[in-house]
Amino acid sequence: MTGANDESSGRDSGPEPAGQGPFPRALEDLETAVLDACEGEGEWPARVAAGVYAGVGFAIANPYVARELVMEPVSKSGSGSQYERLVSRLVGFLRARAPAGTRPPASTDEALIAGIVGLVGDHVRIGRLDRLAALRPELVLLTLLPYLGFPEAQRWANVADDLSSREG
Repeated sequence: MTGANDESSGRDSGPEPAGQGPFPRALEDLETAVLDACEGEGEWPARVAAGVYAGVGFAIANPYVARELVMEPVSKSGSGSQYERLVSRLVGFLRARAPAGTRPPASTDEALIAGIVGLVGDHVRIGRLDRLAALRPELVLLTLLPYLGFPEAQRWANVADDLSSREG
């Protein structure tokens, strides 16, 4: 990551390197969507669910941008792929307010988020946006599972799905 990381919001306050195309703006737009959704919720699991729904919603609304975020090759600066930067940022958001007593190893968070980003990217790439929308509760369950265990993660996934059904 470049720039100073603001611990309270998880937002990156510094400029991105020049010459990397639309990626810095796309990543900023995704981050804004996820963080804004999270800020509207109280409990950490509700924030995670809101972030998952917002991230998937961003991918559905912006499939070209989502495809660029997850499929762009290693940057010209050699600083790693945009995919790796995306995963790193999302892992940071997940861990920022995670319950201290139930944190799995960092590698678990990285594998979890990389799997979710890959799954979303695959759905966008093959044009299965309808199925991607339907996967949101399962993605919430998957994200919360290592922290809360199955019954509680399932409960939060159901709550998020119920709220989404009422709104949409």
